Amino acid sequence: MDWQQIESNWAQFKSIIKHDWDKLTDTHLDEIAGRRNYLVRKIQSIYGLSQTEVDTQLTEWQENQINIDGHFYQSKPFLLNAYIR
Repeated sequence: MDWQQIESNWAQFKSIIKHDWDKLTDTHLDEIAGRRNYLVRKIQSIYGLSQTEVDTQLTEWQENQINIDGHFYQSKPFLLNAYIR
């Protein structure tokens, strides 16, 4: 799924993102407003990861998002712990 779809449907994706990166708050997600670069910086800041690590996470996460009749799902669970040291 391309990021434009995620940004355009941010209200639906906020809960999925919050589930997968549970240290992000509703306020963070409202400020991010679907902008990938803001999300990268916020995840970097909160989780202490490099930009490369976060880009890798988000790319994997993004590839697992599917749209079925306007509803968004993950094709497989995202495992954040695989990235955290």
